[in-house]
Amino acid sequence: MYKKLTFTLLLTLVVLIFASSVAQAEKLNDKLTLQTVLRYRYIVEEPHNKATSNYFYFDRGYVTMRYKYSDNIAMRYTLDFNHRNYTDPQTGKLLNQGTNARIKYAYLQFKNFLGVSGLEMLFGNYEQPGAQSYHNTIENSWIDRFAYVSGTAFDNGYSSAVTGVMATYNFPASLGIKGYTRVAVANKNTYSYAKDDNKAKNLIADIWLKPIPGVSVFGWTMTDYYNKASNKDNNFWVGGGVEYAVDKKLDVGVELTSGKKNVDDTPSLDGVSGMTYMGYVNYSILPNLMFVGEYGQLDPNSDVDNDELDMILAGLNYRIIGDNYLMFNVVRDGFKAGNESKNNMRFVTQLWVEF
Repeated sequence: MYKKLTFTLLLTLVVLIFASSVAQAEKLNDKLTLQTVLRYRYIVEEPHNKATSNYFYFDRGYVTMRYKYSDNIAMRYTLDFNHRNYTDPQTGKLLNQGTNARIKYAYLQFKNFLGVSGLEMLFGNYEQPGAQSYHNTIENSWIDRFAYVSGTAFDNGYSSAVTGVMATYNFPASLGIKGYTRVAVANKNTYSYAKDDNKAKNLIADIWLKPIPGVSVFGWTMTDYYNKASNKDNNFWVGGGVEYAVDKKLDVGVELTSGKKNVDDTPSLDGVSGMTYMGYVNYSILPNLMFVGEYGQLDPNSDVDNDELDMILAGLNYRIIGDNYLMFNVVRDGFKAGNESKNNMRFVTQLWVEF
């Protein structure tokens, strides 16, 4: 593991040195963009056993290079450095397992593919379509992803990065409505799931429409085949929402997602349904200072009471200059373990730098 991590770090260094040397020559025509995202967290108290408190750690880091070959061809390459924790079985304390590295995004993008106006194609590792629109908050719509944590009815499914091919069609102006629709065939791109024995391919589609200025309506669906040897067992998800934004000063919206589990050989799991919903508001207090707030809830099994997980997020995002941001968020997760109510409070700081 250490050899792979060292190799990845060295590769990143080489890419950054090369990209930095090229950036000065290419920056004038906007072909090359470099981006770094660093995220740190501070946990007040680990909620499950309360053995760990006052815990400050590096959570995640992204290094991204985008290059525009022409008006119709571009690429993206993103390295993801992810801090991993584990619970010591003897002390119950949350400990540092080290930092993993992987290629999160690496794709080629073709606009007006094969001469078809409005058709875009992505090949490689890309961001999965669905309920992950960026609402100027650190966590995005993380409540959607909680539905797939181990131990719940839905322990597979949504991933921020997938591997495969995606087609996007941007609606022409002649329709009188702004928007696009996307279709993707992909596998999850995670540390444990992207393996050679995964013969199941997830089918994903979404649509985004702007019927009137300021209002966006979107919907998405996914059939997640999680039996890696076949396409029998799956989760079927469908979701949507609406967003209202005014001149980058106010952004409010809601999202709702529901899912159903289909399992051939396990009747107790077949037909289990779950749901997530969230609402958010982002408001520019000052030209460079935005308040962000979000509330969401997950119900992993609609037939079971008191198994919901709640998430509340609030904070400030400060735009330093251009596309460079410093973000401070407070996140509280609430849930029940047995009959006991628990919560997890954490402070998240994120630095977003692009040049």
